[in-house]
Amino acid sequence: MITIFIRTLVIYLALNAVMRLMGKRQIGELEVTDLVTTLLISEIAALPITDQDIPIAYALIPMVTLLILEVLSSMILIRFPKFKALVSARPTVIIRNGRLNQKAMLSLRISMEELMSEIRQQGYPDLAQVQHAILEKNGKLTVLPKARFAQPTNEQLGVKAKDEPLMHVVMCNGVCNAPGLKLIGKDRRWLEQELARRGYSADRLFCVTANDAGQIFLIPKQEIQQTDGGNRS
Repeated sequence: MITIFIRTLVIYLALNAVMRLMGKRQIGELEVTDLVTTLLISEIAALPITDQDIPIAYALIPMVTLLILEVLSSMILIRFPKFKALVSARPTVIIRNGRLNQKAMLSLRISMEELMSEIRQQGYPDLAQVQHAILEKNGKLTVLPKARFAQPTNEQLGVKAKDEPLMHVVMCNGVCNAPGLKLIGKDRRWLEQELARRGYSADRLFCVTANDAGQIFLIPKQEIQQTDGGNRS
C-alpha cells in the first residue's frame, strides 16, 4: 500500500513538472502535437502506478523524452512557420460577408444546429446578424456581427471613458501574495500600512485586491462580511 502511494506521488510530481514546463495553454487551445504529447504522457504515467512490476524510471525517461521533443518541435515551428501547416490546423471561414460557406461546413462536418448553437452562445439569435464567422485553430468560433447589430463603442458614442487599472490579488486568507504585490509595484510593508490605516488585520480578511494606483478592495471573512460584499477604497 505504501509502495503504491510513493510511486503515485513520484509520478504525480514528475507529471506536474513536465506539464508545467510544457506551458500554460489550456486543453482547448492545444496544437495537434501538444495534444498527442499530452495523451502519450498521461498513458505512460499511469503504467507504473497500476503495475508495480514496472520501474518508475520506465515512465520518467519517456516523459522527459517527450518533453524534449515537444520543446524542440515548438522551437522548429517558430523558426520555420511553413512546417506548421503540416501539423497544425488553419482558421476556416464559415461565414464571409454574411454568406454561409456550405463547402467549409461539409468539410468540417459541422451541422447547422451546431453552428446556430455557437452563434446563439455569443449573443446573436439570428444567422442574418452575422457578417463573419471563423473557426479558429483551437476549435473556437469567432463571430463578428454586421455593423448595425454590433454594440457601439464609447468612441462611436462620443463618450470619454477612463481606463481602469487592473486589480490583482495581494492577500488571500490572511496570507500575503508577493507576486500580486510585485505586479502593482508595491511591497508587504505598504499593504500592512494600508490595512492598518483602514482598521483591518490580516486574520479578518478573506481576500484583498489592489492596483498600481493604490486602490484597494477588501473582502472580509464570512462571519464579519458587510452586506455589500466588500469595501473599496
